[in-house]
Amino acid sequence: MKKRMIILICALLVVAIIGLVGVFAVKSSKIIGEDGLITKARKEIKDLSEVETIEMNIAGKSTTDNNRHLFWIVTGNEYQAHSYYPLEVIELENGVYKFVHLHNGAAQRGQDIFFEIFGNGYSFIVNNPKCKSIVIDETIVPVTKIPFVYYHRFIPNEYCFLDEDGNEL
Repeated sequence: MKKRMIILICALLVVAIIGLVGVFAVKSSKIIGEDGLITKARKEIKDLSEVETIEMNIAGKSTTDNNRHLFWIVTGNEYQAHSYYPLEVIELENGVYKFVHLHNGAAQRGQDIFFEIFGNGYSFIVNNPKCKSIVIDETIVPVTKIPFVYYHRFIPNEYCFLDEDGNEL
């Protein structure tokens, strides 16, 4: 009888400890705000030797189903070459996120112009001041500021990036 009681108490302690570890693990996996997103990007980026010290900013985001976002993390400053890292998260509540995936290797479509497949479409980032519009199939999307992030909900048949004279970049 004493052995059963001791085994039961030990089992309950183990279950309680596992529960506490689970609660703390869930709390620690939350990403809070833009600083949290950049901190998470620094932890996930593996191909950048100066990942701990290089300047990082959030250039913009694309959103699919209202709570899944692709944040474009841009490294470097005006004196450095830029790298682009799309960071996918799920928004748990306003400004609180859960990490899904860091997309390494966004497809380059020109100097400082990239896209990433996201959801059922493409998320574009334009950080080239010469780019004045994106033509997607037959739709013209004006580039209103730099950096410019745009989400097209479907994978387009054709797209190109134009300068102010309508020339393809």
